[in-house]
Formats: sequence, structure tokens, C-alpha cells
Amino acid sequence: MQLDLLNAPAPSYVMMPYQCEGWRNNLLKDVYPDDAKVLREKLVELDESIGYIKANEWLKNRIERYQLLNKISFLRPTVARNAARIAKRVNEAAAMEWLRTVVKRMRWCDKIITSLDGEELSSWAEQKSTRFEVDLMRVSLELGEEKAREFVCLELREAGHEFDGQDDQERIVGMAARMITPAWWVRLAKKQWTTVENILRECGEVHRKASPYVSSWTLNKFRKQKEDNRAFLESMEAVNDFDQAFTLAELSDKGVSNPVNRRNELMVRLRGCEELADEMEHVAVFLTATCPSKFHPVHTSGQFNSKFFNADCPTARDANKYMVKTFAQFRSYCKRHGILFYGMRAVEPHHAGTPHWHLLLFINKEQRDDMVAAFTEYFMREDRDEKGAEEHRVTIEDIDKSKGSAVGYIAKYIAKNIDGEYIDGDIETNKSGKEAAERITAWARRHRIRQFQFLGGVSVTVWRELRRLKIDNAPTSCIDIYHAANRADWKQFMNLMGGPFAGRNQTLKTHYVENEENQYGEITKSIKGVETLIDVVETRLYEWTVQRKGSDLLQSGEAGSSWTRVNNCTEVLKPRRGSKKPPVSKPDKPDVYRLPEDRVRAFAAHALNPDVLPEVVHGISH
Repeated sequence: MQLDLLNAPAPSYVMMPYQCEGWRNNLLKDVYPDDAKVLREKLVELDESIGYIKANEWLKNRIERYQLLNKISFLRPTVARNAARIAKRVNEAAAMEWLRTVVKRMRWCDKIITSLDGEELSSWAEQKSTRFEVDLMRVSLELGEEKAREFVCLELREAGHEFDGQDDQERIVGMAARMITPAWWVRLAKKQWTTVENILRECGEVHRKASPYVSSWTLNKFRKQKEDNRAFLESMEAVNDFDQAFTLAELSDKGVSNPVNRRNELMVRLRGCEELADEMEHVAVFLTATCPSKFHPVHTSGQFNSKFFNADCPTARDANKYMVKTFAQFRSYCKRHGILFYGMRAVEPHHAGTPHWHLLLFINKEQRDDMVAAFTEYFMREDRDEKGAEEHRVTIEDIDKSKGSAVGYIAKYIAKNIDGEYIDGDIETNKSGKEAAERITAWARRHRIRQFQFLGGVSVTVWRELRRLKIDNAPTSCIDIYHAANRADWKQFMNLMGGPFAGRNQTLKTHYVENEENQYGEITKSIKGVETLIDVVETRLYEWTVQRKGSDLLQSGEAGSSWTRVNNCTEVLKPRRGSKKPPVSKPDKPDVYRLPEDRVRAFAAHALNPDVLPEVVHGISH
């Protein structure tokens, strides 16, 4: 687009026909072909009715919209409809301002977000990582290490990556090592897909009469990513120091990544909380909190919500941040006034993608009214007087044990948000339980919103670590806690760990060590077991190496295709008959991510501090 033509007024003087045609062609060349055809037909009509000078003025006043729409790929028809709607309901200036923000948001790192997919994404990531590596070394050699560190931080800001380690040399080196790898740029690019979902949500593409919870575009991306993840897990295997191998898919299915296991664990923990509450004569309260109207893009009827547009179109994450902030204020109030509770919160979307919270809380019956009053007050503070707030913003329901258990009440929300098991249909969207669960999971992944969180209680990590051990390896120092975990008795486990309000004074804590290097040369913290004040119980007893399936890394002694080592133990393993325990060598970087050999950490370290590994410079080549 020629900015001088766009910003200059339309010609108000007599022009030769070829001059007029040339002026129009210069404007229309940056317009989508179908739109250009429509505009040309309209110009012919206007030339005859009002003359070509006024027709040129008409074109000048409308061309920017079409030029902007031409920059946003397949979103053009959807965004065009919403811009026309804003122009009709508000005015043309508001529509153009919104359209400019859409184009600005869609551009990331010199690309349109929707174009970064498949092979083009891989090629682009390779180019970005290589360019960053070359530029980093050039800045380091020409301007010094201080400017090189500033360069890394600047590149992170331009890429939209949040980084607060500007004054930490080690963290900057670690980030530079990541930015040298194409995989880092691929992951960062995929995070930008949330922007596309937000724009589609603003355009009214997400609601019960269109595509509930998430757009069809995001749902398809989620399904493809799920297939790719499964294929990757099937292609990789973990081999222990007794030469036993399992695919990552097999190991994933045994953990809480498996929706069935995740749902079962949540139900076991909630059942334990309820049993403990009965024992302590606590009451159960079910609370639901909803965001103010301005966070909802579409009404239940499917009509657009003007308050949403007037509030600058807050995203689903913006809405959840509001909920988190408000709940934090409520918890602080409760802590100051000695109001103690425990339980779980579940986050799920309304049909248009705005999150709301369900909480099942157990509390001393004498404190129930104070807790409910405080909860209502904090979640009603913002826009208290808007229509419908009193009826719908906060709902409170006491669990009547004569009608059913507290766990039975919330079970449908857990199932609906995980795999849809035992759910016949979703009332809000008329979808099946399975389809609703898939869409809700896609929504949570796209917006990076945590679905479930326990409040109070004790460490589930300790619970999981103890359950790794078979009875032959049961720790004598905490045998009662071990048996409670092993038989899935969450109530007894909580009691032995110090009760629902133990906090940091729990009997057992997770034991971490910091002696493992990741692929970027950083010392990382890893779980090794559980600990008391005087004792440590190791639950991860074996060394595992992750590698490509069938690469025979340990047998051949080659480490070229390995990824990383982890300590893990899900059962007592014995070596195969006739096998010997092989030596475990430190693996190299994973070729699946195409990490540059001999240069990732070393290169970054030298570029940011020439006193480190100076010999690496002469080995850099492309």
C-alpha cells in the first residue's frame, strides 16, 4: 500500500481517464480480489450517477477497511461482518478502530499468526532461530556482552514472551540457549493462536447457536494437536537402567494425564474430604460465581453484548484473572477473620467462553454464614447494580445430606470438564456429554486456564509419590501414611498428614534435589521422594532415558538420539534374565527437536560472557 496515496485527499481536479484508472488501481492493488471486483462495479455505477471525482472521494473514504481486511487471511469474511455490525450499532470510526486493532494483534514477529502452521511454521522457526544465533554473536563480538544481554531481552519483548530475569546472567543464558532452537519458536508461535480465538470470540463465532465454548477453528486445532501429541508419545520410549522399555504413551496412560485416572483421583480426594467433614461435623456449601456482564461477548439469546465492546473486549483469560483476584481478596478476608474452609473449585466456560467458578467448600457450621456473606460481598462489588446481578452473579446452595452426598452433587461438573463420562447431554449447549467435554478441554488448553484446584487439604504430590512404592519398599518411618495412600483412603491420609488445615506443617513433604541439568545446561529441581524433619524416603529409584522408539541406545552405547534422563519408579523392577545392568551415559540433546549439537548452551554462554568457553566461537558454522 502506498501511504502517500492513502493519506492524501482524493483528486478533486479533472484527470485523464488513464490517470484516474491508475490512481484507483494503486489503491485497489492491496485489496482482496473479490472485494476489488465489488468496488470496481460500484465505481462504474457512481461514475455514471455522481461523476468520477465524487466517486474517487467515495473510494478514498472506504478503501482502508478493505486494505486492512486483506491482511488477515481466512478471518476476512468473519471480521468484515463484525466491523459492519460495529459501524451500524456504534459508528464507522469505532468500526475502523477495532479493525486496526485486529490487524495489529494478528501480526506477530513479522508474520500473520494464521499463516504459521505445518511446514511453513517449521521453516519459519528454523529461520528465526538461525537469525537470532547469528545476530547474537555479531552483537556480542561488536558491542560486548552487556549489549548482547540487552539484545536477548529485547528479542524476548518483541516476541511477546514474559521474562523478568533481566538482571540474572544465568537465566539470560538459558533463554538465549532456548531461542537458538527452532522448537522454542514453534511453541511460542502456537501460543499466539489464542489471539485468533479471542478475535473469533469478539466476532460472535463462539456461543451456543454457533460453536459453543470454543470456535470450530480452535476445536480443529485441538484435535490435530492431540493426534500429534499421541503420535509423538508413541514414537518415544523410556528405557531404565535394567534395559526395560515403555513407550511414553504407555506411561502417560498410567498417570493423571489419562482422563479416567484424573477423574477417579479427583473423586477419591473429594470423597475423603466429605468423609472427614462428616467426622468433624462440618457442613458442605456449593457456591457458584459468575463474571460481571462486561466479560460476556454474547447474551444467552445469541445477541451481541454492547457492554463487552465498551469494555474493550476482555478475553477469557482476563475474565479468569478477575475471578482469581476477587477470590484472593475473599481468602485474605477469611484468613484475617479466622474463617477456615477446605474443598475444591472447578472452572468451566459459559456457552460463549467466559469462565465461571463452582466451589464445593466444607466449613464449621458456626462460620458458614460469615463465609457466605464475605463471598457474596466480594463477588458482587464490581457492577453490583447492573441488571440481573442480584439473581445470577452469585448462587449459594447448602448440601442436604438427606438428598444426596456433596461429592455426588459436584460429580457431574467434574465429568463434564474432563471426559463427559456418565453425562447424557449438556443442557447449556444441547451437545452430548463427550462432545461438550472435548470442547471444554479445548477451551481450557487454548486459554491456559486451570480447571480444578483443591483448597486447603494436604499435598497430593506426597500421595502420588508414596503410591509409586510397592509393599516391599514401604517406608517404615511413615508406614501408616503409606498404607492410607496405597489403599486410596484420602480421609485417613489427610488425618495422618496433619488434617485439612495443616498447611506447611504437614507430616511429610515432597523431597527435591537440584543436581540434574536440562538440555540447556540449567540446574533443575527434580522430585526424588518425600521427607520428614529427620528422614528422607526415596520413591524414584531408577534411572530412565527417553529416546526414539527402537533406537537401542543403551545396547549400542550411542547417545545421539536420546533426549533426557529422569528418575522414576512406578513398581519394583527386576532385570531381564541374562541381562546386565548397563552403564548409563549422559544423553545428548533430542534430535526430535533438532537441537544444534555442541552449540546450544556453549554458544549462548560465550555470546553473553566471552570469558566462558572462548574456543566455541571458532566452531560456529551454519
